[in-house]
Amino acid sequence: MEIHLDTTQNTLSCTELLSWKNTTQSPADELWFHLYWNAFQNNMSDFLQEGEQRWGRIYRSNSKDDWGYCRLDSIEIREDSFFQETDLMPSLRYRQPDDDNVYDQTVFSVTLPKPIRPGETIEIEIHFFSKIPRPIHRTGVLKDYYFIAQWFPKIGVFEHGKWNCHQFHATTNFFADFGTYDVRITLPSSFIIGATGELIEKTDNTDGTSTYRFSQQSVHDFAWTASPHYLVFVENFEFSPGKQTEITLLLQPYHKNLKDRYMNAVKNALIYCSQWYGDYPYSTITCVDPAYNSRSGGMEYPTLFTGGTYFLSREGIPRPEGVTIHEFGHGYFYGLVASNEFEDAWMDEGFTSFLDSEVYYAAYGHPFYSRTYFGIPLVFREVPIPIESSGISRHRQTYDMDVMQNYTWHFLNSSSYGANAYAKAELMLRTLKRYIGEELFAEMIKAYSQRYWFKHPRPKDFYSVVSEFAGQNMSWFLDQFVYGSGKLDYAVDRIRNARERVPKGWIGGEFQEGKKGYPPSKVYNSEVLVRRLGEIKVPVDLLVKFDDGTEILDSWDGQYRWKKFTYRTPSRIIGAVVDPDFKLVSDVNQTNNSRAVKPNGVAAYKWTSKWLAWFQHALEFFSLFGG
Repeated sequence: MEIHLDTTQNTLSCTELLSWKNTTQSPADELWFHLYWNAFQNNMSDFLQEGEQRWGRIYRSNSKDDWGYCRLDSIEIREDSFFQETDLMPSLRYRQPDDDNVYDQTVFSVTLPKPIRPGETIEIEIHFFSKIPRPIHRTGVLKDYYFIAQWFPKIGVFEHGKWNCHQFHATTNFFADFGTYDVRITLPSSFIIGATGELIEKTDNTDGTSTYRFSQQSVHDFAWTASPHYLVFVENFEFSPGKQTEITLLLQPYHKNLKDRYMNAVKNALIYCSQWYGDYPYSTITCVDPAYNSRSGGMEYPTLFTGGTYFLSREGIPRPEGVTIHEFGHGYFYGLVASNEFEDAWMDEGFTSFLDSEVYYAAYGHPFYSRTYFGIPLVFREVPIPIESSGISRHRQTYDMDVMQNYTWHFLNSSSYGANAYAKAELMLRTLKRYIGEELFAEMIKAYSQRYWFKHPRPKDFYSVVSEFAGQNMSWFLDQFVYGSGKLDYAVDRIRNARERVPKGWIGGEFQEGKKGYPPSKVYNSEVLVRRLGEIKVPVDLLVKFDDGTEILDSWDGQYRWKKFTYRTPSRIIGAVVDPDFKLVSDVNQTNNSRAVKPNGVAAYKWTSKWLAWFQHALEFFSLFGG
């Protein structure tokens, strides 16, 4: 591609030369493309209509220059051994494969003069013009800050004899095939630029502009950013023995104090992800600190991603670390594994949420509870946040709204989409990890990652790898999370202790008076009732504690609605805990997992005293502004 950025009109003039090979077993008589920026050309697009319904957000334009779009000037076949030069513009049609919204022009197709047979290659030359929108959905221009993503006609994915090319929806990300990108970008020489791939060369032109050439193999997208204000930090980093990559940090000047935190987060992500999911295969990684109010933070692209932080960020608050790790981690499940984010969002977002939690806790330990008052963050270091809490609140509120395996625009609302794509999938993976064991899970997830690099796996592929390493068909477990909308909730319902009765009456043909003191030692007949309150059925353990200090660990297949555990012992039961090792992190109600015969008020006292301490701190804080 050849791109010229006009910073006075905020436009792009572009030429795209596409070489596409039919790698399937079916002929293709059409080519389908995405035009994502046309989602921002009018308020009738699917993206903006759904966005208003889901978030209450309307793209309120101040002028016609705020809207964005991509216009095709020409599209033609270049002559080669298979095809003659052909103008395809007369056959261009805007398509709406997901609905009948004629205002949505985010997908188009062109008809070919003859089918592209398996193994054949076609070259298409496209001239297009793009108007850069004001900041929206991780792209656009804010003053002299540009973040340019999903900006060019991107060919869809041809599979199973048809094109997978969905419209741009409010809750969808992207899906594309792998290829080699060779891109030249011309812009004013005062600008600093970052982009997907390696910088091959820079040429200073006589008109005050510079042309940068970037190239990268085996990626499925290309994004770039430019601003005259970036602070640039570059470091070669060896993330595993004999393996290194060049880290570039593009930092906003007002975040200069966070340079080391950003860099260390990238390094930690590189180290742990390479160890757990496979060595990072590219020679570059660019981390972009987005401009304030640019709406470009927290997003992933091949070899380039945006972070994000608060104006004030204290140690113990996982920003920029958490978002940096998350967006880098997308480089595996969005970038290398490349799941279909339109149809299988949980296979990217959920896996990456699991990844970022695991990496953060391994690298930094527990984050702490924090609150922000008037933009000033306060960290409560006496309240660490356990990894098991990650995602459980969102899942608890939305578990019965939808199934996890769903097209992203088919979820009930944005909360359900977020909880299913992110939280539920993360909780499923963490539950699976504790169910099959950490070592086996580590082998499994690394094998899945590396086995499906550059291959676009679907749920059945993940199922296959899990079952292979678990040594059994794990559909019974996975189906309940992936295709079900039930909750996981096991509870200790009651505990009973009863002194064994003295025999009295006709027993064995003899009448017994039931003398006191018989039997000579105390014996108790006790029971614990465990109930399955949710629809998800998994094996579960029960730990029973007795007043003489002994403990008994029992297990239950968890299938029926309840199970009664009975014991005949010389001691009374003082407490019981279902799932004592906390394997079932997806359990929506941990408060009913245990029960004690004699309530312990110490925990309540501790939480009450902490709450009073927090309240006192808050009163003292606000008193600073009141006197």
